[in-house]
Order: sequence, then structure tokens, then C-alpha cells
Amino acid sequence: MKTNHQLKQLKDKSFSLELTLAAEDIKKEYQHVLAEIQASFEKKGFRKGKAPLDVVEQNISPQKVIEEVLNHLLPKAYKEIIDEHKLKPITEPTIKIKTEKLSLDSDWVLEMESAELPPVNINPQFFDEIKPLNKDQKNDQKIKTDKIIDLILKHTQIELPAVLLNNDVNRRLSDLVEHLESAKLTVDQYLKSKNITLPKYREELEIQIKKDWALNLAINQIAIDKEIKVEQKEVEDIFTKNPQLKNDPNLVYFLLTQQKVLDYLQSIL
Repeated sequence: MKTNHQLKQLKDKSFSLELTLAAEDIKKEYQHVLAEIQASFEKKGFRKGKAPLDVVEQNISPQKVIEEVLNHLLPKAYKEIIDEHKLKPITEPTIKIKTEKLSLDSDWVLEMESAELPPVNINPQFFDEIKPLNKDQKNDQKIKTDKIIDLILKHTQIELPAVLLNNDVNRRLSDLVEHLESAKLTVDQYLKSKNITLPKYREELEIQIKKDWALNLAINQIAIDKEIKVEQKEVEDIFTKNPQLKNDPNLVYFLLTQQKVLDYLQSIL
């Protein structure tokens, strides 16, 4: 399936795609979705999976089938375009349907936005400032680590793509709502207890998210520049001690890399 599309890429490594799903492909996928529904369809007078397609079509929601068609076609089209342009998105795309009404008789136009990893710039002065910090005997391990993190943030520059920032903010707000609901609290009650407005809370979230990304990307860049690697055996040792972490190997790799980079930075004299 070849999808007509227009790609726009911005300096902050975000990109937008306007793509068109052809009516011909939509109709083909519609029949495929109907056949899938038919296989498990049950209605009086017919054995399970034996009802004719026209009977199935008359007894299901047209909107539901169209949504399924979109769910089938869009990921395929997106992957095709991503592969064609050798893009490496790091977040799920936001999706906007531009066609006013989806029907089987017309093309569907959609817009998708996502982002790749932004470039990371670490001021070389960082490595000069870290030396006296490491030589200061007054700093215990925790204080030294905290000061190193502060230095990383001070000397790291990134331009975080807006789509990435918005996705993270919305995810954290959604997590907050879920947490508050389990505690039988409302967002208004929570914000009132913190003496903060929602816009201000969102602003603080954005600041924290930018710091988190700057720190994580800087650590990753230092690991690349200094050839600091995590061996498979180290990961397996963690899995042996904590089997539940096998469900999130990327997190294990990141945490081990982070610790190795911090150990390296603390050794610079």
C-alpha cells in the first residue's frame, strides 16, 4: 500500500505528516474487517460465523467498522512513511482527522505529528568545572552526585520538540487524575491543597519535564562520546536479582548506563 503524503520536518526534530488513505484501499480493508467480524458473528437463524456478509453488515454499527478500518490502515501507512524517510520517532504520534466525515466513497486525509530525539549540546566547560567538585573532600557521595547533576543541567542545551513536551505533560496529568480518582479526590481539591492553579501546575510540569529530558539525553550523549557501555551480563545479573524487571529491559539498560556515566564523571580529577 503506497500512501500519498507530505512530510514537514522542523529544526527541533519534530515532524508532521499529512497523509491520504485512498478510497480503494479503504473499501478493500472494509471487506477484510467485515470478514473478521463475520467469523465470530452470532445471530438467530445462523450458525456462528456462517451469517452472510450483508446480514453481518446490517447488524453492526457502521461507525464501529469504519473505526476498525482506520485502526488497520493507519499504522501500516505510518510505518511505511517512517521507513521510507528513515525517521526514528520516540513518541506515539498525535492524530488529527482532517476529513469532515469518513465514508467508504472518499479518500481520508489525516495529519500526524511526532518527533525524533533532539540534538544535545554539552558545553565543554562542564568537564572543567567537575574536577574541583570531585576534589572537594567535604562532599559526600550524595552531595557530589547532586552537584554533578546540577552541572549537567547547567551546561546542557536541548530544544525539546513541542509535541514531545505536550505528550509528556498530558501523560503526567492523566496519571495524576487516575491517582486522585483512586484516592477519591478531584483535581480541584488537589490543586487547592497545593495552593496552585492548573496553568501554574502545568507550567511547573513543563519545567520538570524539560530538566528530565535534558539530564537523560546528556547522560546518553556522554555514554556515546566516552564509549561507556552496558554489557549483557550486567543486565542478566539484574534480572536474576529482580526477575520482574525483565518486563522493562530498556529501563534496566538506562539505569545501568546512568550509574556508569555518573561513576565516570565522579572519577574525573
